[in-house]
Amino acid sequence: MCRNYNWILLLLLLFSSRGIAASEISAVIIKSPAGSWSVSYTSDAPVTRISFQRSPDSSRGKRWRIKSADFKVVKVNDYETVRRVDGKPFTQVEFELTPTYISLPKDYAPFSPFTDGGMLFHSGRFFACPDLCDGSLNEWHIRIRASKDDNIIVDGVVYTGDASWVDSDSGQKVYVGKGEPIQDENFVSLLDRGLPVPLKELMSQNLPKILSYFAARMGALNFRPSLYASYSQTSDGRYGNQGGTLPRQIFMHWYGEKAIEKLDENATFWFFAHEVAHLYQGKAGNVEALADAWLHEGSAELFAGLSYSEIHGNHKIFLSKMEKAKENCLSSFGTETNYRNVALKSSKIHYSCGLLLFDALNNELQERNSDVFFLWKAFNSAVNEGKPATTATFVEVSKSFVSHTSWLTLLDFVTKSEFNSRQFFQQIATNKSIQPTANASAD
Repeated sequence: MCRNYNWILLLLLLFSSRGIAASEISAVIIKSPAGSWSVSYTSDAPVTRISFQRSPDSSRGKRWRIKSADFKVVKVNDYETVRRVDGKPFTQVEFELTPTYISLPKDYAPFSPFTDGGMLFHSGRFFACPDLCDGSLNEWHIRIRASKDDNIIVDGVVYTGDASWVDSDSGQKVYVGKGEPIQDENFVSLLDRGLPVPLKELMSQNLPKILSYFAARMGALNFRPSLYASYSQTSDGRYGNQGGTLPRQIFMHWYGEKAIEKLDENATFWFFAHEVAHLYQGKAGNVEALADAWLHEGSAELFAGLSYSEIHGNHKIFLSKMEKAKENCLSSFGTETNYRNVALKSSKIHYSCGLLLFDALNNELQERNSDVFFLWKAFNSAVNEGKPATTATFVEVSKSFVSHTSWLTLLDFVTKSEFNSRQFFQQIATNKSIQPTANASAD
């Protein structure tokens, strides 16, 4: 009898714990007719806190205004979480949002406004978990409600006024507004009317050339990507541009008048080429580990430089970019020798040091009658066959492409915390090739 009771108790405990683990948090994002934005979270079971899956900084505490004084946002284990002040369980909480453009560290901008009132937002910003996010969840229930005459574009499909879907991975960019997408042979495009004509002309002239360049070397895309390009003014003098890619989509945003007053055609082409390169990196470009972003950012920088040199028949811009990359990469280390420690302080090192590394790889590959595009295609094939998109997989694939000495040095770079990365990149900057360092593995 005692055994039966214990089994019943155990089953009850298992059922209870499964119920908590399987609890779903649904997000409903609302754009009011007046243009204000809000989001409400509802749990299918009482929870003591809700945590946000992506918390690159603490900006939610300033930009998300909780509608009830009974709740507050706190940071727990690097996650932003919301809970009741009295600690009691709850099933719903609502926020008023600040729908303006900001640049988040190592993440996508939550909002990219269009000058006509339209908006592009990142769905991943709204992913939330019951209690704390532990990596076990990868399905996120999202719903958007807007005005009846607003178009809502989700994963290339146009809805009107209301849309709901289950998201995953890093999320996607979702458009809400009056804009109508334009479809051509290259993109399904939504371009901000407020973008200056010269910038639109640069896009129409250069993007098809860039697509053709990468398709010839890495194979044509098996989908037609969505292209979003937007502009917003700033009131504090900030200006610049930011781009990014998520599965099947590419997005570019310019902010502040100075960003569009005097366009640098060379820099703009590089910007376009870098973002398009991410599309052609395929699944292998989906490197989640922030410390390993040199893999996809460094290669995209090299792809951009190679495409510029080929399309324009001019190698000077690429050489100038390389000199700046050397300076920025080496100056980032100071007395530090561990690459990951430096990257935690400044993610820009992935672009500069990554470019140096991939240029050195390409130099060696060309000497062996190959190039970096062949290497990346092999890497992408390995990921498509089930290997993870990680530096470990990249190094494993590179073994058959580079010399054994170079391969051992790469292996040490990605696996050994004591590896002297400062010396590694100094040698690359000097020799334009991968050289063994003093602490490299023996053959």
